[in-house]
Amino acid sequence: FQTDSDGQTNPLEFDAFWRQRNEYDAIFGNRTHRGDGKSRAFVEKVVCMLVKLFFGVSVPDANAPFRLMKADKVKEYLYRLPREYNLPNIMLTVYFAYYGAKIKFCEISFKPRHGGVNSINIPKIVKIGWKALSDFYTFRKGMKH
Repeated sequence: FQTDSDGQTNPLEFDAFWRQRNEYDAIFGNRTHRGDGKSRAFVEKVVCMLVKLFFGVSVPDANAPFRLMKADKVKEYLYRLPREYNLPNIMLTVYFAYYGAKIKFCEISFKPRHGGVNSINIPKIVKIGWKALSDFYTFRKGMKH
């Protein structure tokens, strides 16, 4: 199980994921209502569009910080990522979807940040985005179906 520590996710929602753990290889959160602003929601929509474009998989939330994944599958996919890769949640979601793992997206609540400091701003997101395009291209070349 993985979630962020900034107070935006609700730990009480874990039980619903846990009850379904034997039915899926991974259960991912889906932030349909976001408390972190319209610009962040827009960025996520762009990410999902790029995931569809580069990898041919449709996911409603590629980077949700609330996920329960089978360890053997994580191990299988994690080795494909460079050690210092900046967007591992996105690529793990892509790998689970691309390689046909049994996955589910469950709606989760996503509150405004209660702890920590938002270290990502729009110029930084643009810089990360340009790098992600190059990374996605490289990852796609190395993927076999």
